[in-house]
Amino acid sequence: VIPQDCKNNPACPHGPCLLFERHCANGRKTGKRFFACSACRDRSVCSFFQWADDELLAKKKSVWKKINNASKPPYTHEECVKRLSVIQNLPKSKRDYCRTCSSLILPEEKNHQNHEKLSSVTPDQLLQPTSLFQSLQNKKAEAQYFFSENTVKFVVTLLEKLGFTKLLLIGTPKIHEYIMKEKDALSISSLLMDIDPRYLQFFSPEQFVHYNLFNNHYFGGEECEDRVKQFLTESNGGKVAILIDPPFGGLVDAISYSLQAINKLWQSSNSKSGSETVPLLWFFPYFLEKRIVKNFPDLVMMDYKVGYVNHKKFRMKLDMKDSPVRIYTNIPPVSFKLPKNEGYGFCTKCKRYVFKDNLHCEKCNACTTKHGKTYKHCDQCQRCVKSSYVHCNTHNKCSPEVPTSLESSEKKCACNPGPEDGNEVEKCFKCFGYGHRKRDCPSNQQSRKKKKH
Repeated sequence: VIPQDCKNNPACPHGPCLLFERHCANGRKTGKRFFACSACRDRSVCSFFQWADDELLAKKKSVWKKINNASKPPYTHEECVKRLSVIQNLPKSKRDYCRTCSSLILPEEKNHQNHEKLSSVTPDQLLQPTSLFQSLQNKKAEAQYFFSENTVKFVVTLLEKLGFTKLLLIGTPKIHEYIMKEKDALSISSLLMDIDPRYLQFFSPEQFVHYNLFNNHYFGGEECEDRVKQFLTESNGGKVAILIDPPFGGLVDAISYSLQAINKLWQSSNSKSGSETVPLLWFFPYFLEKRIVKNFPDLVMMDYKVGYVNHKKFRMKLDMKDSPVRIYTNIPPVSFKLPKNEGYGFCTKCKRYVFKDNLHCEKCNACTTKHGKTYKHCDQCQRCVKSSYVHCNTHNKCSPEVPTSLESSEKKCACNPGPEDGNEVEKCFKCFGYGHRKRDCPSNQQSRKKKKH
């Protein structure tokens, strides 16, 4: 992706498209550029595609205009607020939600007879709409995974103790729901920004903004952007933090561009200098640390293991070793206090809180374990590596052991020589080799052969 202001780019239902550059099989850039959807990597969900050098034909423009209009929510935000008010004043037995249409049902609406409906919706469910939704599961589109209750309470409690009074929540609805439900007991307010239009039905314009993080697009236009700018204003001793939980397959460069735009809003709202940055908490896997730090060098990965309630891999179990998701933040690590009852403690040498398995390495002078068992120090590499890694003398680096083939038990290292120019663009994020992209990875053919057998 080529990060840039995309307001004037061709648009799909998810807002202005991003500009991409195509790569050939060996991972080299071809220079051929095209526009595609910012939010969906699955063409079956959003099929927009246009070569950058081509003009969109009038007929195709008309088709996409119809598609974009048809994809808009059936009601404006103001109309949704009025509908919610009617629902709230109904007796519980008459409060219904249609999962098929993703819509609250008014008494006079009779076109939901054969749909999947939830009846007797409670006031708590209206405050916590994620309990009504069918979560979106497409990993190449708008995948939705919700924080566990422990994670929500930990984050809110920590930020409240640190003196934050406003949280701008991008893609973190569970935290927003918790704050809305416990607002009388908390000294924190929140504004949710999310690409899911279903929240329009449950939260007022002061509580929710329909927004696409990947292209910095406000579906409600400048009025919504002004509302966000107003929320970012730190008046009367207020203190703002931004929390984001984007899809893990999301484009980090595009997200970073949008965050920089929001940071400029915060700067202009509070007369801050161009070098100051708003406090940020970014929830993302530990193995994508390099990508985040490349765009935001001031972010540090904390040891806290983020739990999710509807992700089969990232649910928190008793051993606390499952989730690879961490919090990247520019809040000073010494202030980011992690719960002792969950296995965290303070390292006096690193001056930060770490998980119990993350032991301090005297040779590295750091707590180096990022996930799983305690890392071991390799004197030849002069750094700590995963406990399962072995040093490869051929390539002079540590790597996991892998079989030479699916039919053989013989072991060899998984090392792959890096690109001559050191360009990460050519890296395959499946086998972590170079010279090809993930879709052209040789391991794909091995996987297909294994399935046949």
